[in-house]
Amino acid sequence: MSSKNARKDPAWKYGEEHKVPEQCGKKGYKYIKCNFCSKVISGGVKRMKEHLACTHKDVMPCPKVPTEVKDEITQYLKQFQNSKFAAQRNFEESVGSGAYYNSGGSVNPSVSDRGIRGPMDQFIPVMSEDGSGPSKKMTPAAAKEHRNQVCLDIGRFFYENGIPFNVATSPSFTSMLRSVGNFGRSLKPPTMHELRTWILKEEVNTTSVMVKDIKDTWKATGVSLLSDGWSDMRNRSLINFLVNNQYGTVFLRTVDASDCIKNAQKIFELLDEVVEEIGEDIVVQVVTDNASAYKAAGTLLMEKRKSLYWTPCAAHCIDLMLEKIGDLTQHKNALIKAKKVSNFIYNHQWVLSLARKTLKKDLLRPAATRFATAFLTIQSIYESKEALQQMFVSTEWNTCAWAKKADGKEIKKIIMDERSFWPSVDYSIKTTMPLVEVLRLVDGEHTPAMGFIYGAMDECKEKIAKNLDNDLSSYKEIWDIIDKKWELQMHRDLHAAAYYLNPQYRWNQLIAYKEKKGLFGYRGSLATYQTRSPVKWWGEYGDDTPELKAFAIKVLGLTCSASACERNWSTFNQVHTKRRNRLNTERMNDLVYIMYNKKLRQKFLKGNLKEDDDPLVVDNVLSDDEWIADPSDDDDDDIGGGEAIGEGSSRKRKAIHLNLIDEDDVVEVNSDEDACEDGEDENDAFYVV
Repeated sequence: MSSKNARKDPAWKYGEEHKVPEQCGKKGYKYIKCNFCSKVISGGVKRMKEHLACTHKDVMPCPKVPTEVKDEITQYLKQFQNSKFAAQRNFEESVGSGAYYNSGGSVNPSVSDRGIRGPMDQFIPVMSEDGSGPSKKMTPAAAKEHRNQVCLDIGRFFYENGIPFNVATSPSFTSMLRSVGNFGRSLKPPTMHELRTWILKEEVNTTSVMVKDIKDTWKATGVSLLSDGWSDMRNRSLINFLVNNQYGTVFLRTVDASDCIKNAQKIFELLDEVVEEIGEDIVVQVVTDNASAYKAAGTLLMEKRKSLYWTPCAAHCIDLMLEKIGDLTQHKNALIKAKKVSNFIYNHQWVLSLARKTLKKDLLRPAATRFATAFLTIQSIYESKEALQQMFVSTEWNTCAWAKKADGKEIKKIIMDERSFWPSVDYSIKTTMPLVEVLRLVDGEHTPAMGFIYGAMDECKEKIAKNLDNDLSSYKEIWDIIDKKWELQMHRDLHAAAYYLNPQYRWNQLIAYKEKKGLFGYRGSLATYQTRSPVKWWGEYGDDTPELKAFAIKVLGLTCSASACERNWSTFNQVHTKRRNRLNTERMNDLVYIMYNKKLRQKFLKGNLKEDDDPLVVDNVLSDDEWIADPSDDDDDDIGGGEAIGEGSSRKRKAIHLNLIDEDDVVEVNSDEDACEDGEDENDAFYVV
């Protein structure tokens, strides 16, 4: 269990861990002891909160809890319940909206969707397998056994097809199983042909209906057109086009631009075509990376479309700042040594197991950008300093074979180095974390960042100076890197206008606004301008100046980053695997259109429920990431307990050769006969390893 200081639940501020030792073969437990009445609370931290809030639920109330503590915990419980119910309601709505079968709400009343649930279920007949009538009543034990068998079949499907376990959290997975259960045993599964033809087309249409709800808001808010390029496994140069406003991001399509990716004129024509499709009066800005071809295309676009702006991606710009700062000597030394530590731990399973046991967490913090990963991981290492040092002086480490090897000795020396390594890590954190915070701001989707980027960069520089005791000689080099990149890429009129219109930084001119007259002087306006989203604030209090209100909402609702485009490539990686590397662009586009728009919508809805998710941190990290894979490390498996396992063998695995089949080249299936042409079994069309 993590230390008390690492626990986030507010109840831990008012209690301490109370250990009950193992007795008579019974397992020991960790309880919580109340600081006010000294009562030992069993059942976990939730029961401790009920104790402090005096709810009388499952535990006696605390007779000595101060009123302010009681109120704090009561408020926390209310917020937690509201968040929990909202998340569950959102999930259920997603499940319901994703169901085709019984989508009208008509469910067979004779079928229980969760087996025996309570007293009423004993009166509900269970249908016989052939559907001819009710069978004998299923007991709770039989229902549990029946469910276990179904779960085993579902699990086998996941395991045999390499499906990630987190797919089980998808609303569409739950919706699918409910629909199958409602239909019954006589359901004939869809064929591969059906999945790639009419079912795919129908889901594209359904996704388009969902997307239309967001598109309907575009005219009032204005939008940002986001674009980014990528090369797939067949070396095709693909360009993504997404549209963003404060109501969410929509994936439009992908274009195969293999013949024009470095041609500014061709990129301009592609961007111009999409602007024309959306509407010139709707597109406020076009955001791309700062590559020369995109920059030139953006200039051409602004020359033709006078009402829109081209701006470079702020996340890309800040990542370049972090890269330049990372090249400075002290930062580079910290990064190189920290990477050695990370490589060593993650490349040896026994060491990784010991680290997780000691640290109670993973060191690596995979982030949306390369240099964000670097500096977030350095921060994670710094936070784990004491635990890492304890690990490398522990008996387990000293008795393992790695402690006697050169690699192990070098890593221990780094971890125990108080004169050089840890001061350099501390310096790196002080000079980069404020910049990472700005990256987190522009990469997030909960609140549009356009109105905050100017102020955030100013605050970032001030924090860096303060962290270095306002010693100009210490921070000048850092400031120069930031200023140079900012002036070159991010000093844009649109960003300045958004800064000017953000009431959290300054009040605008225009007499009524400047002098806080009318609605601008209303008590609610003055009370909320520091806490409410600028877009929402203008929406509520800008009616006295309708033209300015419309302009402010369009500008302040813009994004600063094209990160959504880059995140989309992970969706392409799911769709366009080695085994499916000959999907034609149209079908791949349909699959990504469905997958990514559904993910974008779920991410937007989740973001409105939970504000503390870090937009920089991603769910997974590639196995060849530089913080995990060390190209020079060819040691094999792990060494634990003093013995080497499989010494002499290489850690590099042989490449797996696949006989690849294009899904689009598979022999068409007769949808009526469900038979392949030439008498070939459809299953024979799959891939052979």
